[in-house]
Amino acid sequence: MPSLKLATLILAIAATLAVVAPAAAQSLSPLEKTGVTPSDRKAFKLTVGNPYQSRMTFVMVPLAPDYQTPIEGVTVRPAELTMAPQFSRQVIVTFDIDPKKKERTIALCVMPKALDGPILPRVCGRYTGRMAGNGG
Repeated sequence: MPSLKLATLILAIAATLAVVAPAAAQSLSPLEKTGVTPSDRKAFKLTVGNPYQSRMTFVMVPLAPDYQTPIEGVTVRPAELTMAPQFSRQVIVTFDIDPKKKERTIALCVMPKALDGPILPRVCGRYTGRMAGNGG
């Protein structure tokens, strides 16, 4: 039966494309970075991108390295971005480092502000600041 073979071929191609085609999700770059600072504050310049086909607003959410626990002593400027499709912008994340510990790692997640559905995509990165003189 030629039609059965054709249907099988079409299903195989569709399955391959579904696996190969990347899902669109906001981007955060770099996803991991470590840096040394001469003070008790560290800042990183990160790039957030909008790969969606429409204008989107994203929020930056600082978290503990477990990617779940909200934390204090972190500032993200801007904390919310509205971007055109296929556009990217830079944000600055700044955080305090306890001088007694001389190092701090934080997570930063980028999430759509308003998106319907039970699963909201988020992209997270980890950033470590080390005070100078700590082997950094």
